[in-house]
Amino acid sequence: MLAAHCTGCHQPGGIAPFSLTTYEEARDLAGIALAAVEAGIMPPFDGEGTDDCAHRLPWRDDPRLSAAQIATFEAWMEDGYALGVEAEIPPPPDTALGGVTHTVAPPVGYATGGEADEFICFVLDPGLTATRWMTGLQVRPGLPEVVHHAVMSAMPPGDALDALVAEVGVGQPFACPGGVAALDGSYLLGVWTPGNQPTETPPELGIPMAAGAAVIVQIHYHPGGQTHAADATAIDLRLTDTPPANVYTIAAVGNAPAAPQLLPGPDDPVTGPAFFIPAGAADHTETMRFEVQGQAGQRFGIFMAYPHLHYVGVSLEIDIERAAPVAGEPADECLIGVPAWNFDWQRSYQYDVALDALPTVGAGDVINVRCRYDNSMANPFVQRALAELGLTDPIDVRLGEETLDEMCLGIFAIVLPNAPAGGEVQGLPPSPLMLVPVAPR
Repeated sequence: MLAAHCTGCHQPGGIAPFSLTTYEEARDLAGIALAAVEAGIMPPFDGEGTDDCAHRLPWRDDPRLSAAQIATFEAWMEDGYALGVEAEIPPPPDTALGGVTHTVAPPVGYATGGEADEFICFVLDPGLTATRWMTGLQVRPGLPEVVHHAVMSAMPPGDALDALVAEVGVGQPFACPGGVAALDGSYLLGVWTPGNQPTETPPELGIPMAAGAAVIVQIHYHPGGQTHAADATAIDLRLTDTPPANVYTIAAVGNAPAAPQLLPGPDDPVTGPAFFIPAGAADHTETMRFEVQGQAGQRFGIFMAYPHLHYVGVSLEIDIERAAPVAGEPADECLIGVPAWNFDWQRSYQYDVALDALPTVGAGDVINVRCRYDNSMANPFVQRALAELGLTDPIDVRLGEETLDEMCLGIFAIVLPNAPAGGEVQGLPPSPLMLVPVAPR
């Protein structure tokens, strides 16, 4: 169980603070490990659903232990940590991507150090001379002990990419605390955290990458107060030159700054709804409501969900009210529920079902987004953010990109029929869906 669920991180030289790869380590740390598992802290997996937002469908590569496995762990401890039959200790899970066609990595890398975490980006060139479609992605950290997570985007050729390359160069590190999503023209390819299985799609689904496109990677480094050698994390890609039957595009919902998308909240000013989290507020909620517009009768599968908050956020729920659900699909459904947000363990979540069984979205649907925040010193992430800014007390928080700004956002991969042949694909096809405000109920 430990090998399958824990040692991807808890191994010598891994990102975790201790190893669990030997019997002695497992025995001595069993109490700590079990407490973390039972509390839902480990293995890190935020998308477990909430009481008000329970998931109908399973997630792919769900690392959590089952109830039966937890009971086995408890029984082993109660039995005096029995050694059992000695056997070869299983290696950590194989997280390699099969069928790799392209690998990109910085030529020199980046040496992190000190107490503060760093967010560093690289522009990497996969050398594409024609349009390809990505069906797989994996990250191979050069220094697993300091690479805390990575976010990958693609940027099509054009003025935005030319300007970025002119400013920062290819393969050269540059600070990017706002993340790759803040770069004009880029679109998300995947999110990685230690121990993750590869991001993979079925053969009939891919995401386009145009000739001349670049891969932009943001790496969250956690130096832990030490000086480290240069990290040259590599990104493995599986690209095909055969257009798949479907591509996916990215749609985002949330981050409403004002009415009518943003609904009245507990700490709004007298002028009306505002995205405002007062200093010291320990249980603050922001709620948003959007209607989906598009061509009537068309419905599109949702392949992947990526929730996003900052340091002050503690939970997120996104549900959909369908105007015309497909057969066997509920009218109301939770798309992603995060009961205990952890900024350090961001990841994407893929539904573990066939494409024709994915939850759908279409014109007339309503999407509700609810986020809860703790802007008090009881929130350890608030403590950390304030320390990074040299502050000692909470401050008022508003919507934005900075460390102590906040967000309330869901990013979803929407499955579309592939673009017609005969034209060069520059990037993602335009989304057939738009989100507009809905009057409060």
